[in-house]
Amino acid sequence: MAKQARIEEIQYLRGFAFLAVVLQHAIGHYAYLPEARMEDGALLAILLIAAKFAVPMFIFITGLVLFYNYTSKVSCGSFLLKRCKDIILPYAIWSVIYALVFGDLSSGFWIESKQVVMDLFTGKASYHLWYVVMSIQLYLLFPLIQGGLQQLWQRWKPWALRCAFLLLCTGYLLLTREVGTIGSLFEKIYIPVLTPLFTEYADRNALYFFIYFLMGAAAGMNLQAWKQKVLKTKWLWISLYLVFSGILLYNILGSFQQKGQLVIQYNDTLLVQPFMAVFLMLSVLAMSIAAIALGEKESLKSQRLFSFLGKHSYGAYLAHALMLTFGTWITDMLLPGWNVTVKTVVAFVLCSAFSVATAWLLDKWSIGRFLVGTAKQRKPALQPSKAM
Repeated sequence: MAKQARIEEIQYLRGFAFLAVVLQHAIGHYAYLPEARMEDGALLAILLIAAKFAVPMFIFITGLVLFYNYTSKVSCGSFLLKRCKDIILPYAIWSVIYALVFGDLSSGFWIESKQVVMDLFTGKASYHLWYVVMSIQLYLLFPLIQGGLQQLWQRWKPWALRCAFLLLCTGYLLLTREVGTIGSLFEKIYIPVLTPLFTEYADRNALYFFIYFLMGAAAGMNLQAWKQKVLKTKWLWISLYLVFSGILLYNILGSFQQKGQLVIQYNDTLLVQPFMAVFLMLSVLAMSIAAIALGEKESLKSQRLFSFLGKHSYGAYLAHALMLTFGTWITDMLLPGWNVTVKTVVAFVLCSAFSVATAWLLDKWSIGRFLVGTAKQRKPALQPSKAM
């Protein structure tokens, strides 16, 4: 069967995931304010659970698109050059922008310059850039991973591949239980560059997110069969997703009461832990089903909206931390003393609109395209995911 020139569901998923990222960060801004009440914590917990699929989904999309597009031996030079232009260059420019906007410029030019360079490698110029640092690791490893998986795909029988994937899922769950132990081990046997990746910067270590990339790989290597299988079993995945969402909400609400006081916190939603790993794998499947369903509907307005969001998701993602600053400032100015949940939703809408508008405007400007990864017009074909 010939490949589709363009798979619109991928753009819908990018649009879903971008909005989910913005919602998470809007929640993070307002949920911990002193005026937040129990009911705010509960409502924001529901929204947060619904939005937690964002990072795994972007990783899944990356794996799906790469393995869908590259079916033969990958030319490392041209592959990495394209990633540098489309992903690393925009990231580097925005990293410098955030370092200048939010950094301490009083420390002197030399010290600040060294910090900017360090931020480029660590993604610490802004809280959302960690994802790009993590995804760059996946792109660097892709030629090696692709060669190995293609060999297995051609030689192993389907049942053996399924068993191997289940074993990998089990191994991943065990891995998420031992993050602290692994970090302690690397502290004892200090290895430059590698040790920080398992200690201070463990949250952006691609090893701790590999399962979502392999889920995407499995889908991309046999996309039509994967879609049919997912749709055939959709009620199973949706039911499991809802059950795990309910359990997660119950755990979150139970954690609010500490020593007789209300303490709103969402530690149960941290990404790298066993229960969340299962929940996030289910959420990727649930959102994929939603995207496929959207593609089958005759709702052209919704399709165009999410396709537009998906097209500009990388540039909007890079810009959204700055836009959230403006969005929360406007929200606080217009709605002083209002309910925390309402302010969160308003800030989310404003930030989403500002971010996408910024990416769209930059895409219209020849120099601005270097900030959103569209410096050269792409062919109208399926492209790798570049946003969180």
